[in-house]
Amino acid sequence: MSKKIIIACDNEHICDFIENYAEKEGFKVKTICDISEDTQHVVRECLILHPDIIILGGCYLDAEQECRHTSLMADIYTLKNDGGEHTLSLPLDIGQLSEVFDKYDGKMRGECDTLSIDNEHNCAKVGDKEYPLGLNELEILRSFIANPNRVFSKEQLAYEVFGPDAKGSDALVEESVSLLKSKLDGLSSKWSIRLIWGVGYKFEVNE
Repeated sequence: MSKKIIIACDNEHICDFIENYAEKEGFKVKTICDISEDTQHVVRECLILHPDIIILGGCYLDAEQECRHTSLMADIYTLKNDGGEHTLSLPLDIGQLSEVFDKYDGKMRGECDTLSIDNEHNCAKVGDKEYPLGLNELEILRSFIANPNRVFSKEQLAYEVFGPDAKGSDALVEESVSLLKSKLDGLSSKWSIRLIWGVGYKFEVNE
């Protein structure tokens, strides 16, 4: 499966810098650098390409919220100096880009800090210790790790893990998350599985 990134920024030098790095990392790149293209063009490209990473800067910063809505699984970064989460400070340097792609690679491997998924032995590993998990628990944990700090409803998790036609999947999600929490809660100060009352669940990661 090809890895895809959308770079939307009105600074040609920044676009070229990110594009060259992304191509070396094996990504298929779509660059939007023409200021005649509005933010809706970026959103349309997201719907067509289903990118893994989106980087927005300059006049395309206004597309952030719509991109987050249409590209739920993408890692989205903005080029601005506000010190916020998922922002890349200017002037952009190689260290920041390296961190973006390292985080993506770790997410795809099912890794977060000392937590990882061992597919061969159907378990989660925290450091050197193994915690056996059922298949449903593994798939939910995989979705959590792939989407740190995203709030999932039961319905969204059920759709991702069991598909749109699974019967009784909401109850399976509730049971599986409860089992995950009982096995993994308190093992790290850098991540936790949280119940968001009235909404769903969140894999909370402290940067």
